[in-house]
Amino acid sequence: GYMVLGIGTGNPIGIAGGIFHMLNHAIYKSCLFLTGGAVEHRTQTTNLNRLGGLAKLMPITFVTFLIAALSISGVPPFNGFVSKWMVYQGIIELGKGGDKLWIIWLVAAMFGSALTLASFMKLIHSVFLGAPSPGIPRLARKRNEVSFAMWLPMAVLAALCVIFGVFAYKVPLKNLIIPAVPGVSFLGFWSPGLTTLLIIIGIILGVIIYWLGNIKGLRTDTTYVGGEIIPQESRVTGVDFYDTIKDLGTLKGIYKKAENKLFDIYDQGTKFVFFFIRGLRKIHSGILPTYLFWSLFGMLILFIIMMFRI
Repeated sequence: GYMVLGIGTGNPIGIAGGIFHMLNHAIYKSCLFLTGGAVEHRTQTTNLNRLGGLAKLMPITFVTFLIAALSISGVPPFNGFVSKWMVYQGIIELGKGGDKLWIIWLVAAMFGSALTLASFMKLIHSVFLGAPSPGIPRLARKRNEVSFAMWLPMAVLAALCVIFGVFAYKVPLKNLIIPAVPGVSFLGFWSPGLTTLLIIIGIILGVIIYWLGNIKGLRTDTTYVGGEIIPQESRVTGVDFYDTIKDLGTLKGIYKKAENKLFDIYDQGTKFVFFFIRGLRKIHSGILPTYLFWSLFGMLILFIIMMFRI
C-alpha cells in the first residue's frame, strides 16, 4: 500500500519513498517469514495459544523478529521508518500542489502504520513473551535455537534493517534510490545518529529501572476467600488482548464474525475461487460438441461486439 501510495503522489520524493519502501519491504518481510518458519520448525505448531516464552529459548530468532517487526511498523531508527517518512513527505508535497484530500491520505497512512505496530505487538507477546506454554514441552526446559544455517539469513536481514535505517542517506538512498529518481528534495530531515543514540539511552535507562525496581523477595498473598478456589491464570495469550471488546456493544458481533474469518481475505478469496472452479467443472464435461458450441458462441459474441462497437 505504501509503495503504491508513494508512487501515486507523482512527485520525486514520493516516488523515491515508494521505491525505497519496496526494497525495505523485501528485506523485513523476508526476515519475518524466515523467523516465522523457524518458530514453526522448532515448535511444530502455528497456534498462537500454544506458544509463548520463546524469547529465552530462541533468543536470536526473537531479536531478529523484533527488529523486522519494528521495521515493518515504521519505528525509528529502522529502514521502514525512513521510506514511510519519505512517502509522508510525498503526500504533503501533493497537498502543496493543490490536492484537497492529502490530509486523508496522510492520516490513513499513519493510522495503518499504527495498526501494524499493534498487530505485531500482539504477535510478539503471543510467541516470545509471557510464560512458556505447556503445548511446547520439548522447548520448556532448555534453549533450543535453530541451526546456524537457519538463523544466519535472519541475522543478515535484520542487520540490513538497521543499516538501511541508521545509514539510509549514506547507503541505499545515495547509491540506489536517488540516482534512479532525479529531482528528489526533502521537506524535512531527521538525524538517524541522534535518534539512535536517544533510543539506546532510553533502553538502557529502562533496563536499569527494571533491575533496581525488581522485587528480590517473595510476596505472600491470600487468594482464597471461601467457596471454590478459582484457578489462577498463569498465561496471557494473544487472544486475550481482545477480551475488552468481546462483549462491548456493537463490537461484540463484529468480533464474532472476525473469529469466523469473515474478514479473512485469504479465506474468503479461497471460497470464491473454489466456487468459480466448481462452475467451470460443470462446463468442462469432456464432450467435444459442447466445447465446439462454446467456441462458436464466443466467436459470435466477439463478432457482434466488433460489428456494432458495443
